[in-house]
Amino acid sequence: MSYSPSTGGFYCREVHGKNMPADARDISTELHKQCAGRAVVPDADGMPMVAVPPEPTFEERAAALLAKVDVHLNDAANAKGYDSIVTAALRAALPMSPFHDEGVAFGTWMDQVYAKCYEVLALVVAGEMAEPDEEQLIALLPPLILPASKGA
Repeated sequence: MSYSPSTGGFYCREVHGKNMPADARDISTELHKQCAGRAVVPDADGMPMVAVPPEPTFEERAAALLAKVDVHLNDAANAKGYDSIVTAALRAALPMSPFHDEGVAFGTWMDQVYAKCYEVLALVVAGEMAEPDEEQLIALLPPLILPASKGA
């Protein structure tokens, strides 16, 4: 088995014959197995090594946290029989609906949750707060307060 640092590809003499890049160099079966199915880059000597992915940027980490907040919001709506927080909040637009008050509560809560998220992210950017993980951020969010059911 051979590796070409210029193409980043693996080559087999039996298959590629004379069509191998000029810089292709022999590698061990062991090294090929270590690299199989992974992103590979050449090291300083032109030999293949598994690429180390860069650390996610703050923007990527913030987007991942907000995606977890979306799950948190949707889970609460799902628990009340809605397919999403958006569907639950839309009920606020229907004043004659028996679900209007609940929709207002979900919409208000969703707004408060996102306001808190952006407040926390701004504090992190300003260096006034350590970056929270998912559990820490969820713990900082306001609770959902639903109206008492009309039949109770």
